[in-house]
Amino acid sequence: MQLQVRRLGLLGIILVVGAALGACAAPTSARAGDDAGLFGTREVYSADITPFDKWNKMEARYEQQRRAPQDLCPTAEGCVTARWDALVPELRQLPVSERVERVNQVLNQLPYVTSVANWQDPNHWETPYEFLARGGQCQDYAIAKFMALKESGMSEQQLRVVVVHDKQVGLDHAITVVYEAEGPVLLDNQIRSVTPVAAVARYAPYYSINDTGWWMHVKAVTASIHLAANNGGFQFARN
Repeated sequence: MQLQVRRLGLLGIILVVGAALGACAAPTSARAGDDAGLFGTREVYSADITPFDKWNKMEARYEQQRRAPQDLCPTAEGCVTARWDALVPELRQLPVSERVERVNQVLNQLPYVTSVANWQDPNHWETPYEFLARGGQCQDYAIAKFMALKESGMSEQQLRVVVVHDKQVGLDHAITVVYEAEGPVLLDNQIRSVTPVAAVARYAPYYSINDTGWWMHVKAVTASIHLAANNGGFQFARN
């Protein structure tokens, strides 16, 4: 009874699911008595996020950039750190529902730019500063929204980045999910308005993650998950 994780390609992992899934900790963000996970899946939780290289490397770079912003901006004028430092306090002043709407609106205005175009690396996950400076692709929108809401004071248990398969276009994608009092909502660069998860049928989740751990979504897969590589990385949905 075990969940095995080993490293590979695109998001840095292949998830190999044991024939019988072991007893894992309950999802910290699920309501008591709520058996259904995101998009109608059963969720299997692990606190071990060490195999998620792209996530961990992004967070390490972000901490370094926060400690030494001069490496990003030799001069303070127009620095992306100032834009971020203005956004987060603005969000803190808003009620949660308005905060979620605002961060989605502001960050969806940034341009879509592939990781290959920005970094010559299909597997690069951007820090919020890198995203503000260059634009980015779907996981970069999701990460920046997650980080902004977290730094605005929202509990980590309310927030996840979720990697999904977009059945409508046949590509893999990433979104932010926020657990509000009325239920989870998704923030997406493809669906422009904040939308209840229950109202969206096009996404089948692979896994979700925050700094407390990660969740495998069992209905989306049965025996194994192969996160297909495209030139060494996911081919993410763009529109």
